[in-house]
Amino acid sequence: MTTAKLGRKKEHRERTLRNLATSLVLFEKVRTTEAKAKAVLPTVERLITHALSGSIAGRRQAKAVLFDMNAVSKLYEDVATRRGERTSGFVRITKLPVRPGDGASMAQLEILYKPLEEVLGEQSKTKVQVRRAKKVEAPAETTEADTTETATKTEE
Repeated sequence: MTTAKLGRKKEHRERTLRNLATSLVLFEKVRTTEAKAKAVLPTVERLITHALSGSIAGRRQAKAVLFDMNAVSKLYEDVATRRGERTSGFVRITKLPVRPGDGASMAQLEILYKPLEEVLGEQSKTKVQVRRAKKVEAPAETTEADTTETATKTEE
């Protein structure tokens, strides 16, 4: 299978694509040229397919491609819980307007997941949001108790 040369030598091209794959896994969206997006697509699809199997061999293959161990961990933890009903087609390429400086055709790569809030539900709230919700509920309950005690005292 032939790949796009991207105007680079082999080592530089491989490192560029590995770096792009790592960034895509970490940030879930990457803006790049259309040629690079098309070149990295099979690599990322293959990594996600290996991650779905959950095998140690697949994890080692992901470590060989991705530069960051956080990316490998995210790939294996998030894909398992957020992939939805997908069995393939985990990455979308969306064409963007050309780059103003040189007129290169741009594209956005994004990994297709279910939204994290949909998967986690109540667990996705931050600690601050949970504390604020408790503070809002707590005064309302004490106010009702205070009004009941006041009403009882006035009746007596």
